[in-house]
Amino acid sequence: MCWASPGGPSMTSSFSDEKLLVAIVDHVIPILTPYEVSAYLLLLRLSWLTNADAHVRIGKRAIANRLGTGARGDKANFEQVSKVIKGLAHKRCLEVGDTTVEGTLYAVKLPSEIVDVAAPDSTTDAHPPDWFGDPDRRRELFGRDGWQCQYCGDSVTEGSATLDHFVPQCQDGPSTPENLRTACFLCNSIKAGKSYEEAAPLLLANLRQRRMRLSSAAEDCTRR
Repeated sequence: MCWASPGGPSMTSSFSDEKLLVAIVDHVIPILTPYEVSAYLLLLRLSWLTNADAHVRIGKRAIANRLGTGARGDKANFEQVSKVIKGLAHKRCLEVGDTTVEGTLYAVKLPSEIVDVAAPDSTTDAHPPDWFGDPDRRRELFGRDGWQCQYCGDSVTEGSATLDHFVPQCQDGPSTPENLRTACFLCNSIKAGKSYEEAAPLLLANLRQRRMRLSSAAEDCTRR
């Protein structure tokens, strides 16, 4: 089976099942956020893979209902879908058409038609540095932060230091130096997938408890 162009000027690609899957995995997924990947695959399924045509009309609430849940178990909402669609349009993965009571018309691009995939900028590094996973780059970030937890101020070591995404990955936070913070294991566990605003009261409460325990222990030593 293949999905061929119906003859339009920009729809000239055809893919076998295997080639289409390889193109998506190797070239499309790396330029999208997790939610964008889910939305793109859904719209691709409803257009090319169902009707052998680029066009599909669907409402944003219907998209949200079919996207599943995020990393924190939350369902996508109308606002998130709007942001995702805007991102896909900006990356030229689709074109947005008119909106009727039946939904918005989308023209979904095949991988070879996506500009970032078909003609990558030679000045852009195709494989950006892995600041989150590369041990040497992690140590560079730990050194930048003075080997201190950026939430509680405690010193960390090679064995206890972790990196936290200040804007969580489940909220499309990138693994860039600007978004990565050195954190002790406990603070990282408390913050988890929360935004800083959500986590701040819990981090402060934990810090107060730790200081109270240290103060109590110091008083016990003094009495002895």
